[in-house]
Amino acid sequence: MKYVQTIKSIMVYPEGEPWFNELATEVSLEDEGGGYYVVLTQCPDSAEPAQVRLDPEELDAVYAAAKQLLTQHNNDNCTTNKNKTKQT
Repeated sequence: MKYVQTIKSIMVYPEGEPWFNELATEVSLEDEGGGYYVVLTQCPDSAEPAQVRLDPEELDAVYAAAKQLLTQHNNDNCTTNKNKTKQT
C-alpha cells in the first residue's frame, strides 16, 4: 500500500512565542462531504475555541472587505492625527 501526505493546517502565531500561544490562529481545511471549508480557529487548545468557517469562494471577498476596513481606518486615523496636529 502506498501512502501520501496532505498538509491540512498551518499555525500562525507571534514570532518568538510558542505555536500554542493564546494569540495563535490555526488555518485549516475541513471537508464536510459537500466540499471543503477554510476554518480559522483561535485558541485551538481551548475547551471552546472560536471558529470562522469560510467557503473557498468567500476568501477573496472577505480579504477585500478586511483590507477596505483597514485602509479606511488608517485613513481616518491619519486625518484625525493631522487635525489634532493643526489645532495645537
